[in-house]
Amino acid sequence: MNEEDRPLPSLKAIAAFEAAARLGSMTAAAQELGSTQPAVSQRIRALEDAVGLPLFDRTTRRLRPTRNGQEYYDDTAAALRRIVGATRRLQSRAHALHRDLMFAVHFGFAHRWLLPRMARLESAFPGTQFEVIPIDRDDASEMTSADLTIRFDRFDQRGEEEWPLFHESVFPVCSPGCAARYDLGGVVDSEALARVPLLHMDAHNARWLDWGRWCQLAGLDAPSRTRFHYNNYPLLLNAAVEGNGLALGWSGLVESMIEEGTLVRMDPVVERPGYGYILGARHPDRAIIAAVVDWFQRNTG
Repeated sequence: MNEEDRPLPSLKAIAAFEAAARLGSMTAAAQELGSTQPAVSQRIRALEDAVGLPLFDRTTRRLRPTRNGQEYYDDTAAALRRIVGATRRLQSRAHALHRDLMFAVHFGFAHRWLLPRMARLESAFPGTQFEVIPIDRDDASEMTSADLTIRFDRFDQRGEEEWPLFHESVFPVCSPGCAARYDLGGVVDSEALARVPLLHMDAHNARWLDWGRWCQLAGLDAPSRTRFHYNNYPLLLNAAVEGNGLALGWSGLVESMIEEGTLVRMDPVVERPGYGYILGARHPDRAIIAAVVDWFQRNTG
């Protein structure tokens, strides 16, 4: 058989070889490629059969290319990067044609920040249809299928395709009627916390401040009286507006209610710069998604 008649190796085999040579490990290559170590090893064996020469020295602990393997890596790695780049550019153009975007957003942010600004968002992106799904769990299926996500977490726990929106700043809020009924001034102290009903949310989620941890950071005595629990933030704020007690207000979510006069803001303020809302994108290279990410960063900065 002439050399020209021999079948060329598959692109998957070349990609497996390139990753293994670059990372020095078939296991690491499998993790990067979203495959398994046996599958990567099999592809590299098929590549070696196709070229007729061993490409790796397997006698050492760390996987190392042979001289022929190094030459093959030098010749193919740059070409493979160009192929990937060209493919991604075409995929980006194709994605840009699809203008329906789905958001998966934590309840509080969805109802108190995003919903009041939806008209502005839609005006900035005419022709784009936004679907907003409020969720309360990061393991909800929508968090992996949505085009864009907004969740609350530590900033150092965000992924490569996630960006901080604003950091956490938390303070007590209540209705004007509640403030008058319990004779609350502009500052809440340990004595006030001991006699005013407290509205509480999500006590089992360590990422969120509850009254106990807020008091600890504020230097106040933790309250021991009965608390009223709510399973999402909009319900809790509604209870506060109705005058049922003190709630913790998150900066960025309650400002409009304070400006309207339905809630009164009080001191002290507890800030945790390492915590806050995080915006994520499943396909950040899509032109429309990149533009929406930029819109959020400009409107939350």
